[in-house]
Parts: sequence; C-alpha cells; structure tokens
Amino acid sequence: MARLTHKEQESFLAQPQIAHLVTIRPAGRPHVAPVWFLWDEDKAWVMADGGAVKVKNILQNPAVAVSIATPERPLSYVVLEGQAKLSSKALAPIVERMCVLYDGPERGVKFAKELLGEERMVLLEITIDKMITWKDDGN
Repeated sequence: MARLTHKEQESFLAQPQIAHLVTIRPAGRPHVAPVWFLWDEDKAWVMADGGAVKVKNILQNPAVAVSIATPERPLSYVVLEGQAKLSSKALAPIVERMCVLYDGPERGVKFAKELLGEERMVLLEITIDKMITWKDDGN
C-alpha cells in the first residue's frame, strides 16, 4: 500500500470518473450522491440542479467529502474532505468543460447547452481541507 504522488494525484483527478459526494442531512445522517466532478486549481467543482438534496444540505452545512476510486486493478482512490459553497462564477465554462470531459467534445458541448438552457444548474465549489490517497503498489 502506498500513497499517490502529487503528479499521480493530479493525473487521477483529471480523469472522467464517477465520484461520490457526501453531504450531511439536517438530521445528521449522510447523503451520498454519484456525481461528475472537475478538478481545477486544487478545488473540486460539481454541477447540480439547484433544488437537489445535496444543494439543500450544503446550504445548511457546508462540510462535504468526495470519494473517487478506480473500478479495476490497479486500484487507487482519492478522498477529498472540505467545505462546499454555491458559486456563480464561471458557470457556463465549467459546466462545458465538465461535460466535454465526461461525454467528449461533440456530445459534451451539446449536453452542456441543454443543461445550461434549463437555468436550474448551480456549481458547487469545494475547497479541500484534507486529501487522502492510496494506490495498490503490488505488494
């Protein structure tokens, strides 16, 4: 067992992997949602419908965790812990970058326009307090 190097972390987080965003419900129970994310300048960005449970939870309690793991060997994972806030800065460019990352250039641009046309999308800006990494080193 070993930790990812900084270069490996950046490469890992640049991949289009499904992440699991954990927020805290008002009663204190966790809420877990699979999400697309974009890693950019030591922050994670997640897009969401403005009425989603995760958004409501963050407005009450900004503490979040994000878990990303490879689906097959060699296994690796990153867990991000931090604070989330709703952000209106750069909504369109970040949503488009995220959609292109996950859906490719043609479909991604089209999907981003669809999402942005609904005018319900918000960005969650996650500032990282702690990062936990692990990789299977073959031992």
